[in-house]
Amino acid sequence: MIVILVATMGTAIIVGWMGSIETPHSIGDVEVQDVVLCDDGTVTGFCLEVRDQDGDYLEGAVVIIENSYVVMTDSEGAETAPVALTDENGKAVFGTLTVSPPQGTSHFDLHIVISKTDYGEKSVEVPVVLV
Repeated sequence: MIVILVATMGTAIIVGWMGSIETPHSIGDVEVQDVVLCDDGTVTGFCLEVRDQDGDYLEGAVVIIENSYVVMTDSEGAETAPVALTDENGKAVFGTLTVSPPQGTSHFDLHIVISKTDYGEKSVEVPVVLV
């Protein structure tokens, strides 16, 4: 009788605990918008749109361009690492990006990492062709 009581209580505790577990979150689609590569090696109007696994806009995600030959110029003219946060519409807008790939390079991929606490991390590659 005691064994049945202990097993029943244990099962009830486990079922109650499992009921409080949330569905895991993840970063879903990442869409690149408005890429314009200028003759002087700068990229203006670079924007990403990030959504979660359900297709909803993902606010507050950190978006980093990890290429060593890409730097961002902020609104005050200072060079900074190319990092942006997504807004309530899932958009991450970068300032002017200066691209200085190795000489003789005709194309390269922008390596972009998106991350958010409780959502994990996602990497995407954006091909860029120099003309």
